[in-house]
Amino acid sequence: MYQSPTALPPAISPAGYFEPEHFEAEMSHAFAESWHLVGTRAQLVKPGDYVSAHLLDTPVVVRNFNGELVALRNVCAHRHAQLVCKKAGHSESLKCPYHGWEYGSDGLTRKIPAPKNFPHFDRQKFCLDRFAVESCGELVFVRLSKTGMSLTEWLGQRAGLFAEWFSADNWKQTLSLDFEYPCNWKIPIEAALESYHIPSVHPNTFSEDPGESRSDHFFYDTGTSFKTIFMTPRWADHLLKFAEMTTMRTLGVPFTGFYEHHQVFPNLLISHTDSLSLAQVVIPRTATTASGLVIQFGRRSALKNPISKLTAWCWGIFATWLTKPILYEDVKIYPKVQEGVKGAHRSGLLGRCEERLHASQNYIRSRIDGIPHDETTRGNDFHSPPDSDYVSPQEVGQTSRPTH
Repeated sequence: MYQSPTALPPAISPAGYFEPEHFEAEMSHAFAESWHLVGTRAQLVKPGDYVSAHLLDTPVVVRNFNGELVALRNVCAHRHAQLVCKKAGHSESLKCPYHGWEYGSDGLTRKIPAPKNFPHFDRQKFCLDRFAVESCGELVFVRLSKTGMSLTEWLGQRAGLFAEWFSADNWKQTLSLDFEYPCNWKIPIEAALESYHIPSVHPNTFSEDPGESRSDHFFYDTGTSFKTIFMTPRWADHLLKFAEMTTMRTLGVPFTGFYEHHQVFPNLLISHTDSLSLAQVVIPRTATTASGLVIQFGRRSALKNPISKLTAWCWGIFATWLTKPILYEDVKIYPKVQEGVKGAHRSGLLGRCEERLHASQNYIRSRIDGIPHDETTRGNDFHSPPDSDYVSPQEVGQTSRPTH
């Protein structure tokens, strides 16, 4: 069930989706101490493996230095060339491709060609900035600020749940996609926070909104969650549910049919079913552009026989095939929303089914205005459950299939 008894006024006006001043306020306040998903530990197994990302206005490289994951600014201290240009790769050393300066895990130079050109060189001054890096299961995150919450604190009470959903023991990465969005970063986030758009945007994949009777919304200081039964009269959906159930039994994994979708404020999204776990982050670039990273994991077999292992591999490929068109269906609508907000002359209205979207906006608004978010949530009855009152889908007693 939804928790709001009424429709809701947006907490952010249309100008908040394109005005540079509002964008800068969001970066300074809503993102100041956030953690950002950059990749997975599977990409960083061997010394020399690395992933790179552009986080807000900062290029970052995360590299395996002899077993230690280290996050550094991806800019040479000499003449500011990017140290690595690939999204992921391997190198024997962290070396600038322009003049050959090399760096260690502490960000200090290890080798400078023709060092006599730099008498009295100050290694402490001309070094790479180092950032905090932590993992949740296989997911690797970076925090740009020197101070702030640990990753576990930032994720809140659901951190253990997410670590379980992306653990290497039970899950294997099956998909990694990068996106460039021609829109404000909030537009992709908000599209994922409601199912109201499904009949219009996903008529051939999901077909219909599960509606209030088959949806439950929950609100926490760290974000929101959604649990649903997804049942349509289409024979294809019944066949898919049966196929998933049969596959999970072949893998020796319990089948519950539950689906969960979580947001961690401001820009991390987590989806989970019995057979897949998906993490999505949207990174602001400018007031009207953003980038995204989607990482999906498939369930490993709990059994050791070859048939179960092959089934797990095949289902991972199949689940990836299902996910991609849904993501691209959403991407097509984002430019239309961006153009629309520029032409809007007043704020719109959020339905009861869009209350998670309202909570996300409310978080941003409270951060910009300097109001502690827990005070804003206490002001609304439907934002009442704290993290300590997290309710699992099993406790809700629902069965489902993913809607996003």
